[in-house]
Amino acid sequence: MSLRGVIRKPDRTELGSVADVQLQLSQAFPGVRFVYLAEEPPGAIEARGQMSFALWGWLKLFGADGGYPCCKGYWERAEDLGGGAIEFYFETNEPVRYVSASGYGRTQGFDAPYEELEKNTGWKINYGFFA
Repeated sequence: MSLRGVIRKPDRTELGSVADVQLQLSQAFPGVRFVYLAEEPPGAIEARGQMSFALWGWLKLFGADGGYPCCKGYWERAEDLGGGAIEFYFETNEPVRYVSASGYGRTQGFDAPYEELEKNTGWKINYGFFA
């Protein structure tokens, strides 16, 4: 199962610098690993060239990734706590305005770290198309 949401401030102002966002996510999600992507990988460009227009449009509307350069963060919960993983995504143009978060696996146990993040920063995760 997967669940996608957007992390923002309630007033939709910026979250801060890339370093600030990484620090806050690291505190709420211990062990998160970040990867910087300066540009779209060549394999993704080639695959997109082979897609039908309908699939390309669907991915453009509902896909999780946006532009480049960007940062992706990966966090896995221990199996003894139910497993599951979260992938964070945000563009590295500063200031960072939002973070996309996609949870995979057993997502029902992810409330505690999101509550910790909200308590420490005021940032909230909202689920749904208009998040």
